[in-house]
Amino acid sequence: MKLTMYLGQVNHGILKEHDHKVASFLQIYSKHSEKLLNETPEPVYEIERICGERLPPPWTEIVFHHIMACMGVRDGDYVAAYSEQSNAISTFLREFQAMTNWCLETLYILNGDLRRLAVQADKQLEARGDKPSKLEDCARTINKSFTACITDRAPLDASKKWGTYNIIGILFRTYFKLKSHNLCKNILRAVKAADLPDLEQFPMAHQVTMRYYTGVLSFFNEDFKKAEPDLQFAFDHTPPHFHNNRRLILHYLIPTRLLHGSLPSVRLLQEFPELSTLYQPLATAIKTGNVQMFDEALVSGGSRLISLGTYLTVEQSRGVAVRTLFKKVFTSMDRTNRLSVSQFQTALAFVGVKVDEDEVECMLANMIYNGYIRGYISHEKRVLVLSQKDPFPGLESQQQ
Repeated sequence: MKLTMYLGQVNHGILKEHDHKVASFLQIYSKHSEKLLNETPEPVYEIERICGERLPPPWTEIVFHHIMACMGVRDGDYVAAYSEQSNAISTFLREFQAMTNWCLETLYILNGDLRRLAVQADKQLEARGDKPSKLEDCARTINKSFTACITDRAPLDASKKWGTYNIIGILFRTYFKLKSHNLCKNILRAVKAADLPDLEQFPMAHQVTMRYYTGVLSFFNEDFKKAEPDLQFAFDHTPPHFHNNRRLILHYLIPTRLLHGSLPSVRLLQEFPELSTLYQPLATAIKTGNVQMFDEALVSGGSRLISLGTYLTVEQSRGVAVRTLFKKVFTSMDRTNRLSVSQFQTALAFVGVKVDEDEVECMLANMIYNGYIRGYISHEKRVLVLSQKDPFPGLESQQQ
């Protein structure tokens, strides 16, 4: 595509306020940029001159920096490309308040590409032996975009506040990459204090992204009661063809549900082979009360669970496997409400877990504390006295 033709298309989109059209022409990894760069490139000063002739301000600068960023990507210089993309966004944000909300799609594209370039630029800086600093700088720029959206004072039907949650998604993805989850709290506080429409009024894609991130943040804070509905909503409303997104949600949703004995179906795991390898043995162990199998599966998948940050949560669900086994002891003894500690010790030994009676007492005490069992332990008599009513209550009510 000739530069003049490209700029003509961009200018037409700007004049007609065609949001998706302009955004697509300003996307670095797009067919338009690829076609443009396949042509013989003009000298930089010539590109700048032609942009000035063909486009109104501030689009002259925005598009020029976009083209320079594309050329940086083409040449494999991601540090230079990042710098140009950052200049494009800075120019865009200076004029953002004077624009109408048709330009939100462009804002999303500029910020999303900035994040991608920052990741690549940091890799290059590390390879050179320099400090990787672009992703941190990127987070500050995206934060400015967030502020510009959430503080917009235009009437609601024309407000740029409608872009708030989309920008939050890009910002949170950046914070997660930086392992700076704590910074998300500041954004959530700002959202709570702002005069925003209810989340349900935003596009479903924005809702899903927001519920996913709030679910994961609650998961990391061990607030599983809050995490589960957010993650479940995100999973239920993510179309099946977004396979990788659904798999990512399940990495946090499955451990959350394991804590109250809700096991993933075979059909679900078959859809995600990686998850099947990781969770099928754990689910089988919980269902059958085979504590030894659970421990072996936890060791086998440990490195993967640690990398996801879900290991400790999955480890907590061991208590559900122990509960299943102990309930089998209760059932096999005609549901008597007085059971000796040694009977539970024998059951554990049967599934390959050899512990002394003191350890068994400790396990029973934890079961009672976590609400998995109702009763008390007579330490002197080494007996568990179970409640006459519902000694093994439903696990849903005991979710942490």
